[in-house]
Amino acid sequence: MAVHDLDMTRFLAGEDPLEILAVGSCHIDKSIQDLPGSEAFDTASCIVRYPNGVNAMVDVCRQSSYGYDQRAEVLGTSGMIATDNVYPNTAKIYKNDFTGNADMPFDFFLSRYFEAYVTETEAFCKSLVEDSAVPCTGIDGLIALVMSLAADKSAAEGRWVKFSEIIEQVYCNSPTECSLLVDSDVFPDGYKPTKSLKELENLVVPDVDQQKQGGSFMDKFKEMVGLN
Repeated sequence: MAVHDLDMTRFLAGEDPLEILAVGSCHIDKSIQDLPGSEAFDTASCIVRYPNGVNAMVDVCRQSSYGYDQRAEVLGTSGMIATDNVYPNTAKIYKNDFTGNADMPFDFFLSRYFEAYVTETEAFCKSLVEDSAVPCTGIDGLIALVMSLAADKSAAEGRWVKFSEIIEQVYCNSPTECSLLVDSDVFPDGYKPTKSLKELENLVVPDVDQQKQGGSFMDKFKEMVGLN
């Protein structure tokens, strides 16, 4: 349940992660505690190790009684950057028995991240019109998957898990179709497992953006309709 949070730590760290330690428990909905793996957790914590001694800590819970709570802090040697929750307005109340925001934070991700959805839609449309690469690649998505699977394994086995352990089980037969092979050494030529996140480009075939040749989408469209 923390795949987006783990992905965000990689974005903030600006590096590929090395290993993870994860724990989880069930405190809110006891009906899920018999589900397999991390599906039985409604509360979890992760520590992700990055190069140069950088550590990222993630705390997640399926319930927040005070609104949609998603905050981030980056603490460095020269200071700190923090992002807070987003509220419908900036009004605050000051009374002898209460001081704080007049409203609860936005309680749904579509409201909270409205501008982000608009921005990513614009970027996607721009890449279509200009026939250019999208900002987020398939490798970014694959690494987020590897991080979440490693967290699962860590919680189940109670130990630090290196991401290389998971990467060695990833098999991609196309840029958009990847699966996991457990206890199997059968990899076709061109899809050999790797032990480094930085070598993931060697695991999958070149993506569409890398294979593009010729002009842009608009150039091809003009040629097709006879405008050139």
